[in-house]
Amino acid sequence: NFTKQKIAMAMKQGIPPQLALQSYREGWWILIRSKKMDGDVTLNNEHFEKNPILAALDNGSKKVFQSETEENRLLNAWPFIVSNVSQKTGKVKVSFSAPTTPGKYKFFIDIKSQEFLGCDQTFTIEKEIIDKALVERKEEEEEEGENDDNDDGETKKTK
Repeated sequence: NFTKQKIAMAMKQGIPPQLALQSYREGWWILIRSKKMDGDVTLNNEHFEKNPILAALDNGSKKVFQSETEENRLLNAWPFIVSNVSQKTGKVKVSFSAPTTPGKYKFFIDIKSQEFLGCDQTFTIEKEIIDKALVERKEEEEEEGENDDNDDGETKKTK
């Protein structure tokens, strides 16, 4: 058991076990990548202008980045710390920007430990990314439909 080993190690070093467990910190990273399933995504200058990190790259580095396969490009790297040695499970909410090109995507999620080898997890999720303009257009149509109410508060009915 990990906790018992941690306590035994602390006692061997002359450290009070309570102090060793209170100061425990374990670093983890969630890495998110994606691949478009229905066609390729081409990077244009717009991608580099929107992302301040990519915009700061020199032309040679931009060419190397553009030549990299899509599923190797990182969407986000999210760090988190586990500070309770006895914690078995937990929930982490990770935010990231969705791809700008609409279509079906496979997202690759890697959970990596900074402390332990061999305990990393990898899984995939497939999702449909829709066009932002299409969503905004539907919202406008719904708002217009709500504005078609009569002055007396009754909704117009059509056959």
